[in-house]
Amino acid sequence: MAWFRRDDKQEKEVLELLQTVGRLNQENQTLKGELEELRELVGHQDSDLALLIQAASRFRRRTPPKELAEGLLDLSFRPFDLASFYVALVDLKEDSLKFLLYHEGGRARNHPPRRYSDMPGLTGRAIQSGAPLYIRTTQEGQEHGAIFTEAEKLSGLVPSTWYGIPFGLDGGPLGLVSFQSFHEDAFGPSRRKIMDALVALFHLALELR
Repeated sequence: MAWFRRDDKQEKEVLELLQTVGRLNQENQTLKGELEELRELVGHQDSDLALLIQAASRFRRRTPPKELAEGLLDLSFRPFDLASFYVALVDLKEDSLKFLLYHEGGRARNHPPRRYSDMPGLTGRAIQSGAPLYIRTTQEGQEHGAIFTEAEKLSGLVPSTWYGIPFGLDGGPLGLVSFQSFHEDAFGPSRRKIMDALVALFHLALELR
């Protein structure tokens, strides 16, 4: 009888030990996941800081506006995996919306100006609101008055995510920078903050030229 009681005790100890090992293994996996997330976050922060430093050194005084826009495109296109990008300028007195730079389908395009009051689109909506506008899907963009180019209509390659950042609301050149992606909800909060900072540096250089 004592032998069986001793055996039962050993089995119980082994079972408890196995449960402890299983729990420690699960905690270890959780810690590994958290560590990888932390490494990824730090990596993004390092690359974001490097991107802003590049922008600060590139956006210099007396640089022509189109060259500033091209610099902003070069800095942001690959890091943000963009489908399209444009810089629009608004002249309220002339009621015109002109495109300083329009990049679509992998190349710059000659996008004609238009009357601002006739077709404000998402650009006008963001400028009139005085705040950045974030569109997560193509359907949401249509609901907010998105205007598609002929190239987009013909190819069917319409961006899903649209993020427009107005600038010059307190004076100086008035306009908007648009970042677009084929993926839905492509720009998270941290990405949008970096975009905001890039446009702020771009606008500062535009004012100081």
